[in-house]
Amino acid sequence: MSSNIKVEVASPKHIENLKDLTKELVEGLGQKFDPKRFDWGIRRRLYDPLQRHGILIAVDEDSDDFIGMIIAELRIDPFGSSEGSIKQFFLKESYRKKGVGSLLLEKALEHLKKIKVEKIRVNIKERAVEAAKLYEKMNFKKVYEVLELDLTNESEGNKK
Repeated sequence: MSSNIKVEVASPKHIENLKDLTKELVEGLGQKFDPKRFDWGIRRRLYDPLQRHGILIAVDEDSDDFIGMIIAELRIDPFGSSEGSIKQFFLKESYRKKGVGSLLLEKALEHLKKIKVEKIRVNIKERAVEAAKLYEKMNFKKVYEVLELDLTNESEGNKK
């Protein structure tokens, strides 16, 4: 791993870099980037006093490139326990398998421990085999499965 990778808390001055990373993540998943959804999701977090420290970015200081991001947020469940959640973990392909993902995840976990969450959860897609290996290496355990019903395609299925 390049020793010149810096992980820092994102701030409003990083909004365009975050937008570029999010666009690359979303389009890499075969979806259309929605600027309004980005503004609602990221911009809202950047200005939220509870959430803003949980957006972390990785920067390659040699090239000044923003190469990755992770969102570690606090959630309070209906029964009052605090839970951390890992969202939007993205690392540019050329930086994968070099320890940068581990570094980003470690910093996110440190943030969540500092704010005293009791558990940390992450949802990953079944095809995200490498991500699953990283989480397992960090002692995450599979606890339950998530099933999904895509309502955007349901009307097409009913036409038969």
